[in-house]
Amino acid sequence: YRPWFAVSAEIEAMAEGDQADFVARFIAAAEALDMTCNGAIGDTELEVVLDTGRICTANAERRQQFLDEIGKWEEIKKIDASELQ
Repeated sequence: YRPWFAVSAEIEAMAEGDQADFVARFIAAAEALDMTCNGAIGDTELEVVLDTGRICTANAERRQQFLDEIGKWEEIKKIDASELQ
């Protein structure tokens, strides 16, 4: 069992290069916390599931750190995240 949570968000429309940078930063933020992500990031929305790693490895803390980090990004207008599953 590997805990996971889902994130959906409304994001600013960006130029192609800016969106590529945004996606790279999003993935890097997850990887910096030893998480993996899978999903889709469109022009104005994203739907992603993040795997927080092995059970009992500070999963809830990493989830919150990730949400705190991306919650500061100006490109994200609104964000919703599930609890750990």
